[in-house]
Amino acid sequence: ASVVRSASDLPGAMMASFAYGDTALIERFVTGTEVAVSVVDDGSGPRALPVVEIVPDGGFYDYGARYTAGATEFFVPARLSDDVLAACADAATTVHTTLGLRHWSRVDLIVDSEGTPWFLEVNVAPGMTETSTYPQAVAAAGLDLGELVAGLVKQAVEG
Repeated sequence: ASVVRSASDLPGAMMASFAYGDTALIERFVTGTEVAVSVVDDGSGPRALPVVEIVPDGGFYDYGARYTAGATEFFVPARLSDDVLAACADAATTVHTTLGLRHWSRVDLIVDSEGTPWFLEVNVAPGMTETSTYPQAVAAAGLDLGELVAGLVKQAVEG
């Protein structure tokens, strides 16, 4: 991922993108608070777990910030107003439902200065490492990760 702040930066960013494949996604850069919203559906409909705020030391949540222990600070729940937290939860469950996802997902958003959540991506196989946000959200919700996963696996197997 690259952030292009001027037209002269675009060619280099495109070349870096094409090193990974034949297609590049170009989207508007939104500054704000990056959050991850974990969604779980245990059969009673999707519900959002507590919103996790992501604050990378380098200012950009790239591969290194995501997978290097200590390179990012997390706040659960995110340091946002209740209204904005509710909007993030609503956006995440809407994405989950609209895409027809089952059991669990993690929706990444940027919340701009107006409090509007902007959708970045959804992950249907959220990480489970020490730097992953899904286990943090599960713990903040007062749930046991092992029991949650076991229940979801059982639900998936049964149909």
